[in-house]
Amino acid sequence: MTDIGSGTKKRVLFVDDEQGILDGLRNRLRRKRDQWDMSFALGGKDALEQLSQQPCDVIVTDMRMPGMDGATLLMQVQSLYPDIVRIVLSGHAEFEAALRAIPVAHQFLAKPCDPGILENVVDRACQLQRLVNDATVRAIVGKVSGLPVMPQLYSKLRRMLTDEKCSMQDVANVIKQDAGMCAKILQLVNSAFFRLSRQLSRIDDAIGYLGLEAVHRVVLAGELFSDESPYKAAGGLLTSLRTHSIATATIASQLLSNKKQQEDAFIAALLHDIGKLLLAVYIPDHLKLATEHAKSTGVSFHAGELATAGVSHAEVGAYLLGIWGLPYFIVEAVANHHEPTRVEEPEFGVLGAVYVGDVLAHELIDGTSEPLDPAYAERVGLALRWPEWKKRFGPLVADLGARLVSG
Repeated sequence: MTDIGSGTKKRVLFVDDEQGILDGLRNRLRRKRDQWDMSFALGGKDALEQLSQQPCDVIVTDMRMPGMDGATLLMQVQSLYPDIVRIVLSGHAEFEAALRAIPVAHQFLAKPCDPGILENVVDRACQLQRLVNDATVRAIVGKVSGLPVMPQLYSKLRRMLTDEKCSMQDVANVIKQDAGMCAKILQLVNSAFFRLSRQLSRIDDAIGYLGLEAVHRVVLAGELFSDESPYKAAGGLLTSLRTHSIATATIASQLLSNKKQQEDAFIAALLHDIGKLLLAVYIPDHLKLATEHAKSTGVSFHAGELATAGVSHAEVGAYLLGIWGLPYFIVEAVANHHEPTRVEEPEFGVLGAVYVGDVLAHELIDGTSEPLDPAYAERVGLALRWPEWKKRFGPLVADLGARLVSG
């Protein structure tokens, strides 16, 4: 693989069973030759042969191809070359076929695809790889098809979706309690497959757009929301992270006065620790070593991660959500929720609310207190508001925790 940030061109492989379509792509994308090293494969077998000679950074494949369709091809790519970003092209009439690719495709593009949209999606995928320079971690993230979910919530959702009296709001309320389900639904609805004029960040809007029938089919597709192994490897972390994430989201949304920002902060905060779920399942030693280092040295868990692995759950989670195509503000907030000064935020907004919500939730729930970034605290006046916020959100978090425990 090319080294991210080395200045070398990204290698992009396009796959289709029609030579004319490949020739058209080659012509339409000529202006990207300075940034991309493009290859074109006539079908899945040719694509795998080319990859065996030289892996790429991004693969874009048609869905319907004789012999080996796009889903089958991407399954093999996921297994053999998991750090490749996988994008599938599918027509609107092929939704059922596209469902097969949901576990293995990072993003979906609609056919016919506008060259500008295709360029933006591929460029963003390449840029996101800078978040995680460790090829091993990128490969592990690339293997992820779904995320650990609370078994009782998954079972409840499946029951609701077979109940004719179930409403969209009922379904949205359940999904909003679980970061894994939220992320997967937002991945699908924000894909270019649906040609939305704007990205959706509210689960209510996503459910409303997809419709209950489509959500039902997505929930049952593959093992996206399975509570079976390897997801059980997350163990008790699922419960504690769920409580922390919902508390963080509740606090973050109430720190802002603008309705749109409140909704954006809620979903970004709900997803802010999603990297911990990935690490718990796929690299449990990462969490163990970081925790041990933090305890022995007195530094924060986040600092322990950087010291022992060079990358934290923040970057890992942001990378996954980014290649899944979630809105940029979510990716930015997840990536920087421990280091908000890395972003030039003109005023206290979504990132700041997620940062404050995270620190407050930790302090109010488990008594741990990560020192506020002094530069950021001074810039937005956190020190003056901190006592007020602790007093205001203490009872709310306590009540929230009790309700979550009781189910």
